[in-house]
Amino acid sequence: MPTAGRPTARQRRHLRRHWRRMLGWTALLLDHLKPVRVSLLVLAVGAGVAIGVDQAAELFLIALWTDPNPWRYLTLLVTSTLAGLSVWYAARNAYRLRYPRWPALQDERAAPLRDWLPRLLGAAVPLLVCMGYVFALASLPHGTCGSTDPCEQRSWRAMGLLLVSALMIIFFATRRRMWSALSRRNPSLAPPAPRPSAEKRVWRVRDLGVMPCVSYAVVVVLNILATLLIVLRPEALDGIGPLAQLLISAAFLCFSGSLLCMIGDRRGVPLLSAMLLVSASLHWLHLNDNHMVRQYPGMSTHEHPMKPPPDSRPSFDAYADAWLTDRCAGHQRCPVILVAAEGGGIRGAAWTAVVLSRLTATLDAQSHGSGEPQFPRYLFAASGVSGGSLGLATYVGMLAQPSPTNTVTLEGRAQEMLSHDFLAPTLANAFFADFTQRWLPGAWLNDRSRALTRAWESAARKQGVTAFADPFAALYAQAGGTAAPTVPALFLNSTTVNEGRRFIQHPFQPIATPQRQPWTAGFDGSSWLDPRVPLSEVVLNSARFTYVSPAGTLETAQPNPPVPARLQLVDGGYFENSGTTTLLEVMRLLRARAHQRNLALRFIVIHISNDPQMTDFVDRHDPANPLPLYSTACPPLPGTVRGGVRGEAIAPLDALLATRTARGEYARVQLLNALKTNDADPAQGDMLWHFRLCRGNYPIPLGWTISTPVFTELDRQLDQHYPLPAMVHALQVQLAPDTR
Repeated sequence: MPTAGRPTARQRRHLRRHWRRMLGWTALLLDHLKPVRVSLLVLAVGAGVAIGVDQAAELFLIALWTDPNPWRYLTLLVTSTLAGLSVWYAARNAYRLRYPRWPALQDERAAPLRDWLPRLLGAAVPLLVCMGYVFALASLPHGTCGSTDPCEQRSWRAMGLLLVSALMIIFFATRRRMWSALSRRNPSLAPPAPRPSAEKRVWRVRDLGVMPCVSYAVVVVLNILATLLIVLRPEALDGIGPLAQLLISAAFLCFSGSLLCMIGDRRGVPLLSAMLLVSASLHWLHLNDNHMVRQYPGMSTHEHPMKPPPDSRPSFDAYADAWLTDRCAGHQRCPVILVAAEGGGIRGAAWTAVVLSRLTATLDAQSHGSGEPQFPRYLFAASGVSGGSLGLATYVGMLAQPSPTNTVTLEGRAQEMLSHDFLAPTLANAFFADFTQRWLPGAWLNDRSRALTRAWESAARKQGVTAFADPFAALYAQAGGTAAPTVPALFLNSTTVNEGRRFIQHPFQPIATPQRQPWTAGFDGSSWLDPRVPLSEVVLNSARFTYVSPAGTLETAQPNPPVPARLQLVDGGYFENSGTTTLLEVMRLLRARAHQRNLALRFIVIHISNDPQMTDFVDRHDPANPLPLYSTACPPLPGTVRGGVRGEAIAPLDALLATRTARGEYARVQLLNALKTNDADPAQGDMLWHFRLCRGNYPIPLGWTISTPVFTELDRQLDQHYPLPAMVHALQVQLAPDTR
């Protein structure tokens, strides 16, 4: 008799049969997933990015909520449809081939799987875009609906994607019936099989039929042409939107990748694994590094630099002396404006350009436009990181090359330039040119960072600014190499990979010498960079954000190369994101220079941050005037320590990333402590203004694309949170000549 609690022999046999059936179905499912693994991989990566990457979440918000352009939304619908059709068609044809390694694909029990899996994968593409948008709304602070906020777009644009997904399912399910009806009316048309799994199975790709072969040939040719177009003119894709570009890339990848897999699987060759091994080997051996730092305008990112010409850049001391001589006449305490602009992608660039342009216009208006604008005249230097560097370069470039008609304001020109879509050309190059380069020995193609700089240069040229494509030092040198302090000096910060140090880029001859070492834990960029290095490349080196812009390999061709002669540069925010460390050192250099001339300086420091999570760090910006209005509209939160305990695998990585934020906070406080106060007359002491962003009523993106309504939100915050007329009046008093 069976023991109580133990299964009988019959029950054990039944359990074994059940598990065998389960294992059989699992093996059957796994075999059916192998022919469509490229499509599954693309969809899985897309789902992971949509759910877990904040920058991608902002792209969904821009495309489906904040972007008012209906044509870009229609482009998104069309490209999501094309990507879905590509996934469906590639999977459908993959199931028509016979694979000797996977005989289970012929199993009739899985016929519904072969019928419906391609359809569901294709319809999942627009559904995935909609899902990414929903997750973005749930995960990012996006404010409330306001008078300038098209919140009605939240629903109906998402419903458009759901409708596309439903229409695709209807098309996939009914197209054979429609084709059958046409074949009955036209006998020359062959009737289709009643369902996909009933179609004739073939051994070779060319036996799939005329239409599939023609389709594959057309797509391969289009893929090659698209790659050539992007190699030659990546900025041509400015305007279609980053998500649309990603969907186009996914469509080509699924179609072409599936074709390669079909050819390899038919012959039992692990083609994808072999390609990945080749790419990894070329990368490890540095045989296809096309990420060189461009040293002069004609250089490509796959070329090695040539020997530079004699250094004609002005010296920092000559620039400072010329500036002090011109600006300090009539001042007992010479006013010096300094700016630090934090990183933050296009958000940092836009906010920096808006703040500086508005200060320039407001001060000029209060001065009744008499002569040279006072704000840029007394702005000696600015230190930028990442997006802040782009904002500073935009502002200075437009000061150097004003509008020939003066019909557009400085702020309007900056807005027009920065509202271009810089991310779509970068992504296009990444998924076509850079992707192709990964499988080629040797460096042949410009990388995606060059696409980004070309997009900046093209947008600047439309505003009459050629400075981005010209040598950086050309903004500051006159004939004969003398210094021309006509525009503020830019100090743009990057980070070296191996040393973890700042890499300070400026337009002067090397400031650091054996007798003078102004940079703490930093390299003087002019010792490595060619005197002809373009402004756009200098901005890029400061804004080589993770993976979007690759780490740049800097090989110096100086006649007396420094040690080491080869560096690798990444985003300046890796060291610290505020830019205040370099600004403090520039302040010390200028103080020392002024001391030699017996000049007293009064520093007016403007710090521009753009992180809505950041709290204020200045108790009183100007002792003679009240706090900005955001003390009530956007109250600073008290500092808190983030709770939670990390696991042993994650804790070291979290600590490394968190120290970046802490270093920025430390640098800001050090800058604040370096300012001198005057207890007897507070108005005569140094002062610091902090312009920060609040959460606001509108999502403000972090990547390299921004919609025009975002500038409306930036204008609103600047107008409502800062008493600009009163602040500028105080600044005007500081700048006025005196004879005391």
